[in-house]
Amino acid sequence: MTTKLVAKAYPRKNFFVQMFTKDISLEDCVLDLIDNSVDGFIRSRGVRLSEIASGIWEKQKKKIRVAELPSIHVTLTDTTFEIRDNCGGIDLNHALEEVFNFGHPIGWTSESLGVYGIGLKRALFKLGNHFAMSSQTRKNGFRCELDVAEWVKKDESPDDWTIPIVEQRAASSPASAGTKILVDRLHDEVKMRIKSGTVESSLCKSISTTFSFFLERYVRIFVNGQRVDPSLIPTSKPSRGSVSFERFSDDGVQIRILATLAKTGEDGRYDQTRSGWYVICNGRAVLSADKGEITGWGISPMPLYHTQFGGFLGLVFFESTDPMKMPWTTTKRSLNRESAIYLRARNRMAMAARPVLAFMRSKYSADFDTAPVERELARNTVEATPAQLATTKNVQFAVLKTTPPPNPTTRVQYYALVSDLEKIRKHLNRGRMSAVAIGEHTFNYFLDQEGLK
Repeated sequence: MTTKLVAKAYPRKNFFVQMFTKDISLEDCVLDLIDNSVDGFIRSRGVRLSEIASGIWEKQKKKIRVAELPSIHVTLTDTTFEIRDNCGGIDLNHALEEVFNFGHPIGWTSESLGVYGIGLKRALFKLGNHFAMSSQTRKNGFRCELDVAEWVKKDESPDDWTIPIVEQRAASSPASAGTKILVDRLHDEVKMRIKSGTVESSLCKSISTTFSFFLERYVRIFVNGQRVDPSLIPTSKPSRGSVSFERFSDDGVQIRILATLAKTGEDGRYDQTRSGWYVICNGRAVLSADKGEITGWGISPMPLYHTQFGGFLGLVFFESTDPMKMPWTTTKRSLNRESAIYLRARNRMAMAARPVLAFMRSKYSADFDTAPVERELARNTVEATPAQLATTKNVQFAVLKTTPPPNPTTRVQYYALVSDLEKIRKHLNRGRMSAVAIGEHTFNYFLDQEGLK
């Protein structure tokens, strides 16, 4: 009789704390924590993330008062990191059962930006060895504190994978409901990044592009007291013609593809850093101004990106009530190249882009100065938001040619004796009158005398 044996397949804390954090940047960690705040807003306001994403395509019916928008404040020093918000907070039961788990159980579904159940923990472990967290909703609240280095040491059984939580009172008002996280004992590499002086500007740029459809519409975000404004995608359309637009669904995911011309700058030139494809999943930008193979550049029928395509702008929107179906990676800053939904969408992206690229290619020659071409294109395009570019049916990009009105004038030429021209100059007392002026004068004189005017 064979004895049945079992091999241990337990998780190890050290793996999650050390290896789990190596492939994510400091900026991505902060974006994950902002996702956590945005999710608090979604839960507390009873809104659906897919509705927020779909709202991109709707004209705002009324102006939102900035004073009513919840705020997220990110503060970095060379010793501490803090993020606090008044976005509604985290429910106590949600904290006990879900927030601190690594991943979600089979069958889990929730419409949120926090998709995989790893972002919050990964960010906290990446930043430092100690954190304190408190959160209040209008119903209840909690606080917790963890010495990560000590927590890692105790790893003898699954029962050690717990985090102590203390219940606290509920928020006294909606405006005070929110979450605060303070991380100290920062890791050396985090301190070095902050001391370098480049993190703040890099973080502001990442937030501006990633949450461009949320900022000043649903939330306000501040980094070290500086408000982050949305980086609006410079979309435009032909004055006479149409953009490429297609809307379809694939396995429960609504997909919109838009290909058009970019808006030029004040100098009438295209900003090459802002051209390319933008990929947005449930309102969160995953890729911005991408010009690489991941969005199809260099894969037939898409050409390799060239500066002559500096005016190309493509947008792809994925929306779903099940965020697990989105083609984003765990950092939500790139795309899953093996996603069947994305691969099918990429083929249709290429079809939408082809007429735009063909139009731009026709405007340039190999050695042509691009400036006059771009200024001409700018004169024949008008700025438009995605909501203004959306159509009720699928269309392809086209620019209608304008037929110039017929010229009502023509050139009249004839020969005359030089001596006769001198006689006319003397008669009119205009000794320096040109031959052209004499011709016009005599032509008009004839029309007057014959009553033809």
